[in-house]
Amino acid sequence: MEPMAPETREKVAHWVQDGLTLFPHLPALLQADEGGSARLADLERECDRLRKEAGDLRRELDDLRREHDRLRAERDEVTQAFAKLMDSVQPMNQIAQKLGVKRSPFDRSGPGAPAPFPRPS
Repeated sequence: MEPMAPETREKVAHWVQDGLTLFPHLPALLQADEGGSARLADLERECDRLRKEAGDLRRELDDLRREHDRLRAERDEVTQAFAKLMDSVQPMNQIAQKLGVKRSPFDRSGPGAPAPFPRPS
């Protein structure tokens, strides 16, 4: 083995000194790493839970969209049926106005109508 040059010897001695001063901090760094691993595992579990929740919410949103479309179609059908009804009622109303149709003499909802018979409770 060759003898070491003084510069190399000084460098090695300096590295050994640095190692001795840094060595006591090693357990704390290893514990921090273990804590980081535990934190990482917690975050991975949380991420999985959130992925599942997002999937559930997407399915629920799809269901709600389908229901919304169904209700919109029903509303459109009702609107069309009402429009047809109005189309058939409007001519009858116009005819009644031209004929001067008056209230029925049997209608009891107008003024001077007798009071309804009270019902026992």
